[in-house]
This record gives sequence, structure tokens and C-alpha cells, in this order.
Amino acid sequence: TRLFLEGFGFPPLSIEDLRQTHSTAKLDEYEDYVFQVVMVPFLIGTDDIDLFEVEIFYTKGTLVTVHDRPWKALDDLWASVCRDPARELGLGAQRLYHNVVDRAVDGYFPILDLIDERVEGLEAEVFEATSRTAVLPKLFRLRRSVRHLVRAARNQRESVQRLAVGTVRSLRRETCYQFRDVHDHLILLHDSLEDHRETLGGLRDTYLGVISNRMNEVMKSLTVFSVLLLPLAFLTGLFGMNVPVPFGSHPYGFWIVLGICGAISATMLRWMGRRGWLRRIA
Repeated sequence: TRLFLEGFGFPPLSIEDLRQTHSTAKLDEYEDYVFQVVMVPFLIGTDDIDLFEVEIFYTKGTLVTVHDRPWKALDDLWASVCRDPARELGLGAQRLYHNVVDRAVDGYFPILDLIDERVEGLEAEVFEATSRTAVLPKLFRLRRSVRHLVRAARNQRESVQRLAVGTVRSLRRETCYQFRDVHDHLILLHDSLEDHRETLGGLRDTYLGVISNRMNEVMKSLTVFSVLLLPLAFLTGLFGMNVPVPFGSHPYGFWIVLGICGAISATMLRWMGRRGWLRRIA
């Protein structure tokens, strides 16, 4: 804090911004410096996607970045500066400012490729899924991650748009032109993420519809068996009471009654077959 206050001369209000946790990108322009927050995606394990914030202070001839976790893109930029300082620093701090924001945006595209693969995999799983598979939790988890990325990309697009159109007074016109390319990438990114969010919503509805249809098929099968057994259960229940059983005195009475029951079942099966119910179950 003392370094920012005394070494760079940033006001206490900006230091308070550093202490706060931001959930979205933002851009604040002050009289002699610019404060921007960019959100950078990263993977947690192999499944979850999260964001961390990078605070950027730009003032004339000076660029300061603050982040609470390692960021490989910034390390690569620093290594490039060390290899060829004349090339990277020859255009001043504004060139570095553009590079930092550009690398933050470029970090979304490997995540976007990963989302593409997962969406394709889920499209295949949805139609092969049963009620015991874990497709729905995967869908909700990925859709939640995409929703966070959409919000981050939308707010970041609005921030970079201000840099691209030249409303930030401390930036040169040439630097604003460079930010237009970053803004175009953010438009593409936001549209792709929106498409994925809609696709995942459609996959969720499709999955629920597939499971519902399969449940209906199971209920149809159970209904057919119940209908076949209903007259048999009625006959056995009726003559199981203390009433005379047909063909009770006949030596083959049991087999005759059993044949009658079989004939009733066969007649009902034929009737249901003509109605097309058995084909639908098969």
C-alpha cells in the first residue's frame, strides 16, 4: 500500500479498489491515470472453470499490474521484454498496456475450445443417457461456468470498447486502434459463449425429454402386463372364494380353466397388437 501511495502517487480511493474483490471487469478513468480490472479464466482441476482478477494501473510512462495468483501469460510477456527490451518497450507503457489486456482476452480462447469439446461430448451423451447417468450434473456445472464467462466477457467488452473508441484521454490514437482488435475478439468470444449457453439450455431440455420418453415406454410396458393379468386375477379371485369352480368335477378341469385363461390373454394380445400398442413398446 505504501508503495502505491508514495512511490506511484495513486490516490487512496484506488488503493481501496485493490483491497476489494471484483466479480466483473471494470474501467475507471481519473485525471492522470486509468484503473482497469480484467477477468482471466483458469481451470480448477479438469472440470471446473473459474476467474481471477487482474488490476491494471496505467499512468503516463508507467504500468502496474496486481493479481493474487500466477498468470503465465504475464510471465511470458515479461520474458519477452527481458529478451528484447528495445522492441517491447520502444513504444512505451501504452504498448505494454495493450499487450496485457490482449493476453487476458486471448486466455479465454483455450477455455472456449475446451467448452466446445465438452458440449460435443454432452450432445452424444444426452441421447445415450439413462436415468442413472450423471449427464444432468455435468450440464448444470458447465452451464454455470459458461454463464460466468459470458458475464465476464460482456463487461470486459464494454470496458475495452471505451479504450477502442478513444474516450480515454490519456491514450494515443494509435493505441486506441490497437484496442479495436481486442474489442473484435471480445465480440467473437461473447457471441460464441452465448451460443454455447443456448445450446446447453437446449441439451438440458432434450435430456429431460429423452428421460421422460423412456419412462413413458416403461410405463406402457408395465400397463400392458397389468392389463394381461387383470382378467386372470379377476377369475382366480372370483373362483378362489367358496363358489363352484367351472369344470371342477371334470378330470381335466384345471387344464381347461388354464386354457380359457390363456385364450383370454391371447385375445387381448391380438387386440392390442391390432391397435399398434405392442409395436410402440418394441
